Amino acid sequence: MAHLKKEKGDIGVAKIISDLTSKQWNVCIPISEHTKYDLIAEKEGKIVRVQVRFTTQKNGKLNIRLSSVWSDKKGNHVVNRKSGDYDVLAVYCPNTDSAYYISDNLFDNKKTITLSLTGSKNNQKKKVRLASDFLQI
Repeated sequence: MAHLKKEKGDIGVAKIISDLTSKQWNVCIPISEHTKYDLIAEKEGKIVRVQVRFTTQKNGKLNIRLSSVWSDKKGNHVVNRKSGDYDVLAVYCPNTDSAYYISDNLFDNKKTITLSLTGSKNNQKKKVRLASDFLQI
């Protein structure tokens, strides 16, 4: 199971690199595996630190985990995200084959964030974040 999670993460990073490159961003990969972000993207002098997630849709929603999980011989470790760890959370969804870009300032210290692929059934737009609003970095 651990290898499957790693493979999904690798696919997510590759898809985000492809999407950013197609949008004329220059993408750099940190040498260290211990940074709080997966990529650095630069365009026209603007530099952003990007954390990548691979998330499948369930019931028309993307429930995105904000913490990082890693394992070693001592067991599993969970590191909760803190404000300022990165600038943009990039989410790849294989169901839509799309990348979604969420600014760090939208999730405070939450553990998850949810994007709707379909909208709200009862039109409560104030509480619903539409995934289609996050297609650009």
